[in-house]
Amino acid sequence: MSDEKKSKIETLGLDEALEDLKFLAQKVSDMSKDLAQKAADQAEGVTDKMGDIVESTGDVLISAGETIKATKKMFEE
Repeated sequence: MSDEKKSKIETLGLDEALEDLKFLAQKVSDMSKDLAQKAADQAEGVTDKMGDIVESTGDVLISAGETIKATKKMFEE
């Protein structure tokens, strides 16, 4: 990335926003793992619920990744 593009991202605070998105995506992943572990420890027949949690986590991570890519692309053009 050129210095000019990097400067635009830093000036607008988007570098911090991207880091926040990454942090939040990791936090969601960690929380989902904790919930899945608790569900596995407590419930009978949680297979469906765990699948839903995993699917939701995947959706959130994909969404965060797409947001990050779109933001970076916007400033690379």
